[in-house]
Amino acid sequence: MMMVPPPEAATTLITAAEAATVLITDADTPNAIAAAFVAYGHYFAILLSVASLTVERLLVKPSMNMAEEQTLVIADTAYGVAGLLLAVTGYLRATSFGKGWEFYSHEPIFWVKLTLLSVAGAASFFPTVKIIQRSVAQRQTPDVPIAPMSEKLAARMTSIINAELLAFASIPLSATLMARGVGYAEWLPWQVGAAPPALALVGLGYKYIKEALDWVEDE
Repeated sequence: MMMVPPPEAATTLITAAEAATVLITDADTPNAIAAAFVAYGHYFAILLSVASLTVERLLVKPSMNMAEEQTLVIADTAYGVAGLLLAVTGYLRATSFGKGWEFYSHEPIFWVKLTLLSVAGAASFFPTVKIIQRSVAQRQTPDVPIAPMSEKLAARMTSIINAELLAFASIPLSATLMARGVGYAEWLPWQVGAAPPALALVGLGYKYIKEALDWVEDE
């Protein structure tokens, strides 16, 4: 006697088959490959950013030697490249891949994530400016080592790098909540969501650049 599956089981089988068909169809599209590479670039940029900041955090201290100063320049350069890659791949994921701009523009946690990135990016201006200044000064007198980094400057750079690492540590949680549509608000205009990250980047960026350029060592 042939067994007939109950209606619920048949419905489940049909739903699973439809889902598998959609996945196979999506995987065959050219955009699926592009989306995978963009996602990989985005994740790689985050890992490179954290790795570069970690190297900077471990290196920065009073009276660094020349080898450490040069490694610090390389780490900060890698951080800048990672930031650029993060911005490009993030833009592509928000507009051309993933859930699309129509979803992200109304997702408050997406804007929280961008605000965290803006804070980390703006805070990085201070260490970058000081690292560039010290590198340029060393190039102008290659045979004479520049004055060692002071305790005051090392402490300030360390505190800022710690804040950057804390911001990056918070990003995965915000990204996880964002991807699941937590807090999604159809009524939210993108201009309102974009205001905090824009203000953080411009305002804090100006603050940290000015602080770096006006930096005065204690007598």
